[in-house]
Amino acid sequence: MKKIIISVLFLLFLSNAYAIDVNKLNYKISGTAQFLFSKSEIDSIDKEFDFNRLRLRLNADINKNVKFFSEFEMTSNISPEQDKSPKASWTANPKFSLLNVPTDDSLSGKIAAGGRYAQKDIGADSRLVQGYIDLKYFKKITLRVGQIPRASSFELNTPVDKLETIQYSTNVGQFGKYVRGFQIKMAPFKFLRVGIGVDDNSGGITGSLDSNDSKITAGLKMLIIPWKDHLKIKLCCRRISETTIYPDANVAIGGFIFDLKGFRLMYEIFSCHLNPVNTDEGKNLKGDISSWYLHSSYMIPDINLQFVARYNYFEKRIKFKKTEDFKLHYYLEVLTFGVNWNFSDNTRLQIMYDSVNGRNNDTLDVLLQASF
Repeated sequence: MKKIIISVLFLLFLSNAYAIDVNKLNYKISGTAQFLFSKSEIDSIDKEFDFNRLRLRLNADINKNVKFFSEFEMTSNISPEQDKSPKASWTANPKFSLLNVPTDDSLSGKIAAGGRYAQKDIGADSRLVQGYIDLKYFKKITLRVGQIPRASSFELNTPVDKLETIQYSTNVGQFGKYVRGFQIKMAPFKFLRVGIGVDDNSGGITGSLDSNDSKITAGLKMLIIPWKDHLKIKLCCRRISETTIYPDANVAIGGFIFDLKGFRLMYEIFSCHLNPVNTDEGKNLKGDISSWYLHSSYMIPDINLQFVARYNYFEKRIKFKKTEDFKLHYYLEVLTFGVNWNFSDNTRLQIMYDSVNGRNNDTLDVLLQASF
C-alpha cells in the first residue's frame, strides 16, 4: 500500500514539475537569529544567556505550479534543563508524557510541552525543521508533501520571527507538531478553506522523529473567513492510531483570530480523549488531555510598540476505568505579559514575564532578534 501511495505522489510531482527551467528559477534565502536572556525562579534553571535560535530558510519557485520550502535550525534541539534535572528529561520522549509527570512542584514550569524552552524540546533526528514541496492543481487545490507543521496550530504555522510571545503555548508539542506526511488544501469559496492531512504522528516541535512503529494518522480542518482580513474561524478533528508509544486517541480543535486596527485576539482550544492501552497497566486506564489559551495584543501606531497578554491552561486526567479514580490529575496555568518593540522590519526586542502555576515559578525572558 505504501509503495502505491509513493508511486502516485511521484507521478503527481512529475505531472507538475516537468517544465523546470533552471535559468528562470526564482529563489530566496532568508534567516532569523535570536539571542535570549532568562532569569527564572524555578530552582533547577539558572540565569543564562542563550543563542536561542538560528533559522535558515530557502524558498524556490520551480515553476508556476511547483514551490519548494525548507527551514533548518542551526542551534541545539535539546532543552538546556534536560541536563540539569533528570525528572524533566521525559519531555523529549512522548512515551512518558502521556501517563506520567514529575511530582516535584518546582518543575511545573517546564514539564508540559509548550512550557519552558518548549521550542527546543523533543529533539529531532536532524536539524531540518520543515521541508516540503507544494504542487498546485486547478488553481484551487494544493498538495503539500514533506516535513510540515500540522495545520491545526496557529502558532506552529507562524514564522518564528513573527511570534508575539517568546514561549509557545502548551498546545504546541502535545497537539501542534512538525510531522512527515502530506496535506491537501482546497479553496472552493473565498470564505472557506478545507484541508486534509495525513502524517506519521511522530513529530516534535523542532522536527520529526523516526519511529519504527509510527502509524498513519489523519486530520480534517475547515477555515471559515466571514470577514476578510479581520476574522478567521477554524474547526479541526484528528484520529490517532495506537502504537507502542502513543495510545489511540480522538482530537477536537477549535479557534479563531480577530484582527482590527492593530488589535489582535486569538483563541485556541484542544481536547484529546485517549485510551492508553499500550502498557499492561494502561489497559485499565482512560484519559483526557485538554488545553486552551486566550491571547491578546495591541500595536501602537507609528512607534511599533506592541503590548501582549495571554492566559494558557493545560490539564491532563488519567483515570482507572472501573473506579473512575484518578491515577493522575495534573494542570498547568501560565499567565504571560510582555512587550515587543520593532526597531525596524528586521530587528526586534521582546520582553516577556511568565507566571506559572502562581508564585515561585515566574520567569523573565528578554529576546533580541535579527532577520535577513
